[in-house]
Amino acid sequence: MKIIGFGAALVDKQFVVKDKFLTEQGLKKGFMTLTQEETQENLLAKLKEGNYEEFSSCGGSATNSIYAAAALGTNSGFIGKVGNDKDGELYQADLKDNSIDISNCITSESGKTGNCIVLISPDAERTMNSFLGVSSETNFLEINRDFISSSNVIFIEAYAVTSPDTKNAVEKLIELSLESNMKIALSLSDPNIVEGFKLEIKSWMKEKIDYLFCNFDEAKAFCESENFSYLEEFAKTIFVTNGSKATFVIQNNKSIQVPAFQAEAKDTNGAGDMFAGGVLYGLSLEWEPEVAASFGNFLASKGVSVLGPRLKKHQYKEFLEYFLENIKN
Repeated sequence: MKIIGFGAALVDKQFVVKDKFLTEQGLKKGFMTLTQEETQENLLAKLKEGNYEEFSSCGGSATNSIYAAAALGTNSGFIGKVGNDKDGELYQADLKDNSIDISNCITSESGKTGNCIVLISPDAERTMNSFLGVSSETNFLEINRDFISSSNVIFIEAYAVTSPDTKNAVEKLIELSLESNMKIALSLSDPNIVEGFKLEIKSWMKEKIDYLFCNFDEAKAFCESENFSYLEEFAKTIFVTNGSKATFVIQNNKSIQVPAFQAEAKDTNGAGDMFAGGVLYGLSLEWEPEVAASFGNFLASKGVSVLGPRLKKHQYKEFLEYFLENIKN
């Protein structure tokens, strides 16, 4: 089984801040905002003035999920674009260090690597400002078609809908995936993205995709209600997370609740992405969706207990072994 991700190749720049800082900067807590380079640089300058400590790593929604799947042992690759700069080097080095195929991670000689400023509040909520940089310019013509058709699953983040190049690339990738009998997985990514681009996202699912990942707020925005059975018009299997509450697995006109695991949350950044990575790993081994969701919940509970969007590389397999020995059966 080989899983490839498509989405924004960003460097996460994480800072622990007080709620007061968010208010002073006019930032809406818990949401992701797309910004221009100048706005991003100004925010970074404010953080530097305040002596906030920075933690940087490769990031982006699909990146985080693919990183988790790869760390668990899944053969994985990623499609995206970075600049020829220090952030681009950091991003590619992080993926390569985790044995992720970066042969289709394109380096642009002009423009900057995108970054996401992740502001972590005392209650573990994360507020994000994203400058997409050259990641928004990934063109389908730059992608090796053989790289796609030799894979089994493609995992796409809905953030890609925000730029013409990546939106078009997703449309072409879905067409190619259907021709190649690849499974298609999509993450709805963020409530604001769903509300702003609902029709475009639905157009990607004219033919039912295999797996849809979302949280409660994203599902509610998509369905315009809390009747999530509507999602079955677009996907065969749906995973709806809800923080510390049970995850819903919806398929074949049935909804199964999969309990969450208790955790002392320090940072919710990347929790949904880690959940998806754990689920993708389980699905690659043909686990039942509710078992894969249970592992995804378990992995996410460990992820929110640390700062940053991911665990240390060795921890993924350690937690997998614990799950297999103590929880799965």
